[in-house]
Amino acid sequence: MKKSSKSKQKFVNMNQDRISNLPDSILCKILSFLDLKESIQTIELSKRWIPLWTYLPDLNFDFDRYRFQSPSPVWQSQQILLPYTHFVNQVLSHRDNSSSIHKFRLAFGVSVNVDPSFVYNCVDYAINHQVQELDIAAYHYPKPFQFPQCLFTCRSLQKLRLKSYSQSMIIPKPFCLPTLKSLHLERFEFKDGEPFCFPKEPFSSFENLQELTLNCCIVDGLAISASKLKVLELLFYGSLPQFSSESKMGTISAPNLTSFKFEGQVSLVCAMEDLPCLETVYVDLYPLLERPYTDQIEEKMPMNLIKFLEQLKNAKYVTLSLSTVEVLAMESIALEDHPSPFHNMNRLKLITEPAWQYQSTVPPQNVMNYLTGASCFGDSLVVELGKA
Repeated sequence: MKKSSKSKQKFVNMNQDRISNLPDSILCKILSFLDLKESIQTIELSKRWIPLWTYLPDLNFDFDRYRFQSPSPVWQSQQILLPYTHFVNQVLSHRDNSSSIHKFRLAFGVSVNVDPSFVYNCVDYAINHQVQELDIAAYHYPKPFQFPQCLFTCRSLQKLRLKSYSQSMIIPKPFCLPTLKSLHLERFEFKDGEPFCFPKEPFSSFENLQELTLNCCIVDGLAISASKLKVLELLFYGSLPQFSSESKMGTISAPNLTSFKFEGQVSLVCAMEDLPCLETVYVDLYPLLERPYTDQIEEKMPMNLIKFLEQLKNAKYVTLSLSTVEVLAMESIALEDHPSPFHNMNRLKLITEPAWQYQSTVPPQNVMNYLTGASCFGDSLVVELGKA
């Protein structure tokens, strides 16, 4: 009888809803791994789950994901937009108003002409709920999107990611976010006096900025001055004329910079003030060598790259693509006339790309001599050849 009682108790325990007994914070964490629509559908599980989605700190409104889940053809994006914006408004209006937001993402593709007032209201909602990370990608023509003024007095915002499409956002002057630590800008220009562009020296007022990424931006004339900046990434993918050989920036002043990444089809021409804290450098330069543009690229790009690497001399860990190595190999005589740039380097990694892109996976010896000759680590210098 005693054994039967224990078996019955064990059976009861096995059939208990243990997940529902977990604290709200853990259940919300579980819901955060689901699509937002799926998170809301958990209200059908039991009464315990009904309010949980309203506390979610991360809101990801990705129109493309919603569009492909819709029964309507994906090319009818504009027709799908109205029910989608209604869905977003319903989520925000039924959310627990006392719950703050950690991450807020609102993303539309370039083919979707979204109402700028809708985007404005979404950003305003996020800011007024102490958002820490804000990610906005929106397009509207001919009326561009404007930021709510509360953005520039927000004390909670730590990370900001903006993606613009063809003059779709008006940039207020000055654009100042003194508490911001991380900024990612995609498809912007830097020109003084232009309503859709950042000024040519925009970051000096970002007093706490530590991470900066510029992706597919037009950076000619841009000056970067940020005393606390630690991570800088400059990524060029089709943001310049396809066969251009160089992009000319102003001065980069970042005395606390520890990591620098550069990727693109054009060489970067700029003046860098001394970078005493620099540890990690990643350079992937892959020119599009097609006639009649090859001569211009071969004439300018190797010397631009040599001068560029000289300014990164304090780096300890250097990663270069083999396409970058091939650019250096275009100017063998210049390599002999210029000293090896990396005197503090103790690890060099050369990354390979798909074999069809480049002629060789073996770096020329004269290039290797140039890259490693000045290292104070001598025989203890580690050289790797690996995949990207």
